[in-house]
Amino acid sequence: MNPIALLDYAGVAVFAATGALAASRKQLDIIGFLFLASVTGIGGGTLRDVILNLPVFWVANSGYVLVCAAVAVLVFFSAHRVESRWKWLLWLDAIGLAAFSVMGAAKG
Repeated sequence: MNPIALLDYAGVAVFAATGALAASRKQLDIIGFLFLASVTGIGGGTLRDVILNLPVFWVANSGYVLVCAAVAVLVFFSAHRVESRWKWLLWLDAIGLAAFSVMGAAKG
């Protein structure tokens, strides 16, 4: 696996974690965690691919959905630990957003 793919998975994981933490703040069940982690983890890329009329990336490679599900379950059982590192997660989220913006522009 190349470094760009690893960074792609890491970015999806960070975005999924922010969605799962939002589910934790609203005290949702595991289904809510899975839904919000998936929406935040792969939603932006899905929208990008639909707008560009490209095949949706997570349909061809289900690893992205598995990453979102794994992060959702992990945060579901350890939200109190992850919540204490919220500032770090926001920084990673901002870095991931910048990186994904560049990658999305290059894809189009």
